[in-house]
Amino acid sequence: MARRTTAGVVTPTSPAQWPAVNGRLRVRVQLPDALGGELLELPTRVEDSGEGRLVVAAPGFSGDLHVVAPGMPVTVLWATDRGQMRQDFLIAEIVRRRVPSWDLAPCGEVSVQQRRRFVRVPVTGNLRLHPVPGDRGRSAPGDPAPVAEQPLTAAFVDLSEGGACVRVQRGSWPAQGRAVRTVFEIGDGPVDQLADVVRLVPDAAGTGEHDDLVLSFVEPVAAADRLRRHVMQEQIRNRRREAP
Repeated sequence: MARRTTAGVVTPTSPAQWPAVNGRLRVRVQLPDALGGELLELPTRVEDSGEGRLVVAAPGFSGDLHVVAPGMPVTVLWATDRGQMRQDFLIAEIVRRRVPSWDLAPCGEVSVQQRRRFVRVPVTGNLRLHPVPGDRGRSAPGDPAPVAEQPLTAAFVDLSEGGACVRVQRGSWPAQGRAVRTVFEIGDGPVDQLADVVRLVPDAAGTGEHDDLVLSFVEPVAAADRLRRHVMQEQIRNRRREAP
């Protein structure tokens, strides 16, 4: 059985993995440029589900009376033992009652998102890499003695919730297998996160001036939610720049 949404899209029936009634979840709403263009992530709960629909309590936010309308796309996220689940919906109906709610119709499949699989997005800016005392990474007999390990400035190449690629001057102390402490700023404040250097990529241009370090953030990632929001906002900005 399928259901036709207000936008005329035929979608599958309610998947069994949707949260139960009163289950906690979050919805992502993109504000229009006229209201700042911010990507909001709002907590809410399930009011009802079945027959290809998911009903959630309407989350309130600044500008909701001007933005929320049938046909508006939203993304729903909820946690399970498998990881973070994600599905795209359209608002099929706005129900005004004692507890205002959104009647959501799915317009995409349920997907599982795990932190290590979040897509990387190109970002600009610098970060500081700090040596972790007592950690020298993997070395082999005959390797040169390590250089003096002082905090150094690296340049971002890209960023994800689970890691980053950064550019450092050739000959700097970070090497494959090293633990480093990364300190940088994102839109809503500082991040101070331990990471492992999982790979060193020589300068593809062949100049010999720098190396790229692929970093994997060490769990727990205290700023994971903030990083996720920042990465999604960068994706949206990049799409806008690429649009004709």
